[in-house]
Amino acid sequence: MSAIASAPAQPAAREPAAPAASLLPDPAAWAAAAARHEALFAPLDAGARVALLARSAPSQVLVWVIGEIAESGGSGGSAESGSGGDDRVSARLEAFAGYAASGADIVLAADDESLAAIRAALGGAHEGAALFETLRAAIRAGHVVCYMLKRRCVLEERGFDEMLDALGFVFMGACR
Repeated sequence: MSAIASAPAQPAAREPAAPAASLLPDPAAWAAAAARHEALFAPLDAGARVALLARSAPSQVLVWVIGEIAESGGSGGSAESGSGGDDRVSARLEAFAGYAASGADIVLAADDESLAAIRAALGGAHEGAALFETLRAAIRAGHVVCYMLKRRCVLEERGFDEMLDALGFVFMGACR
């Protein structure tokens, strides 16, 4: 009997992916990181949104929302939200129905390893101090894919210059 014929008819069962909410950081910690990096968020227009997505469980996103306090149950958000002391930036979990439907300006789609590093960067004594360094390293390594869902000129108009620079996207020259 050949190796193919002796193989089981059903493929080996994979372990189910963890729910997105357990992979994504805590919304309160995500909001506190925004407060810690206030200089990156201060220039952003009200309504600007940056989402974090777990690629292995894309049912929910964790969203930074600028200029709006998250209320439980509003706009598809969950009761898990926080402001981290900066009333200008809120964070909340939302259902993910697709990139365009997310309403985000930027979506950071991260693998599980990077999500673990992001959660670690948000915790401990440093409370998010190294978050953007962690995100930049993961983007450069290809573990986090940064989807800019708006044209670059629109992102600049909305105040994203400093944040894009912190994420490692530097644009120079007259070819903007």
